[in-house]
Amino acid sequence: MNLRYVLAFAWFYGYSFLKRGYTYVFSYLITPLSILFLVYVLSRGALLQYAVVGGLISVVATNSVVSLSDVVMLRKEMKLQDMLVATRIGPAEYMLGLATANLIFSSVGMIVYVILGLILHVFSITSALISFLIACYLNYSMTGLAFIIGTFVPYTRHSWAISGVLGTVFTIIPPIYYPYSELHGIVAYLSLVIPSSPASVITQGVTGLTNFNVIALLLFLVEGPLFVLLAMKTSRWREK
Repeated sequence: MNLRYVLAFAWFYGYSFLKRGYTYVFSYLITPLSILFLVYVLSRGALLQYAVVGGLISVVATNSVVSLSDVVMLRKEMKLQDMLVATRIGPAEYMLGLATANLIFSSVGMIVYVILGLILHVFSITSALISFLIACYLNYSMTGLAFIIGTFVPYTRHSWAISGVLGTVFTIIPPIYYPYSELHGIVAYLSLVIPSSPASVITQGVTGLTNFNVIALLLFLVEGPLFVLLAMKTSRWREK
């Protein structure tokens, strides 16, 4: 594992991009903040805490899914992947570099939601730290999934549509902005299959909004290494 490359790529594609294009932070914050406002109005404040937790998970899930477009663009337009194939850098280092860059890019939004949660008494200091770590783990898990999908998308334009659809599926349908306890029976179990759902359910449990769910915790812990392993084994590294 070439950690020097991982950190260098994270600086190049995460910190540098964040420094030059900080306005993108507003673009990925606007949707969860709008949903927070709608949830507050429609529930008259009753579900505001869920919207704060959901916003933290949504920021990470959305940016992770959008990174599949980065995978396609770097491969098809910038030919970066073609250059790396000729070096000792493998898909694992490339994927971890991309995931770490994505974490740096998302960190501003994550901090905003942690501070908002502390102000609104959704988080304690301890639960804020645990929720932040959950979001970090989710970033690597979902970026692994995005990397798998991105290496099989043939055209850059297709990646924009796919990331847009998946971003909605991963953040609106699962119990991110509403209590997991509202789902019952087979629907509740099926919702946990969506990668962002276990992270949200665990965070709702950590903050005391719902009962702690052991199945969600197990799925969450398994999905991270599973997606990373699948990305290393099944992703298309060399162009045919």
